[in-house]
Amino acid sequence: MEHPKCLPANPDISGIGVRAAIYAQNLLCFLPVGVYLWDKKISRDELAGVKDQSVGMLAVAFSILITTVILAGGEGPTISSYHAAIVLDLSWMNNTSTWIWFILFVHHKSRTKYKPTAATWSTWWNLLWSPISDFLQGERGMGQMQDIDETGNSGGGIQRSFLRLWGFVQRLFLLVTAAPVLTLGSIHLSLMAAIGIWLWLNPAKFGNPIHCDPEPTLAVVGASVDFSSTPLRVFSLTMYFLLLIPGFNLFPPFLFFLTLHVWYNWSRNRHEWFWNPCVRASERISVTLFRTKAQDEEVRISSYRHKRNSRFFLGGRISRRISV
Repeated sequence: MEHPKCLPANPDISGIGVRAAIYAQNLLCFLPVGVYLWDKKISRDELAGVKDQSVGMLAVAFSILITTVILAGGEGPTISSYHAAIVLDLSWMNNTSTWIWFILFVHHKSRTKYKPTAATWSTWWNLLWSPISDFLQGERGMGQMQDIDETGNSGGGIQRSFLRLWGFVQRLFLLVTAAPVLTLGSIHLSLMAAIGIWLWLNPAKFGNPIHCDPEPTLAVVGASVDFSSTPLRVFSLTMYFLLLIPGFNLFPPFLFFLTLHVWYNWSRNRHEWFWNPCVRASERISVTLFRTKAQDEEVRISSYRHKRNSRFFLGGRISRRISV
């Protein structure tokens, strides 16, 4: 709810067109996921396609947050705290593409023909921790240092420092590029959290201050909450402080999605009497839909061939009448 007198409208943020575009972009991200999961397999090419899609969505998400910082941090701020809260709400949705890629990555690793990853906590912990472990151990940088020490051409402390720095850069590059979607998603969460903390620590001093009576409201899970609500402020600060540190802000989503993955596989093995009929029903539905689609495609192709042959043998005017 916006008040025309004390809270001017900002269609660049809260306009129906902007919000509809963001909603549509995020919803359409699920379309290729459904297509790729049709055969219950995710190939490397399909996973790469989802990665490119997610990177594109995160690029848009970064541009929105950076624009918010510029508008709120200038000498004459042109964004209110209320509209900044709307930007943060949309940013939560923009980060969905990160977890779409992660869910498909889990599915790909679980169904790959070469050494599939078991649905256990220990297996997934080792898989996700291995890039961080390589970064912390610094095996490559230490190996280069040992080679130089053995030859006796250490070159003094400057060269040792340079090699340590170069080894650190190499390990950091490998860590960042191991999963670029997760890296960008983590940085996006950190930037979003920083703006959220900046806003909710003192909303009255953020950007263009607002003084409305009655207070404007925000929609939280379908319920209207006053913008100056203390519980809303405490809850928001708690969530954003948890997501502030890059890398560590990935652990809560990892825990959530992997819990679903491990629980589902455990439950399917323990309660086959429940899951097997569900799986068979879904397979029948998929086969029926696929068969109907294939039949429609076959009819369309045969109709096209018939029209083409009619044009070839009967001539243009007669063929048009037959086509109609």
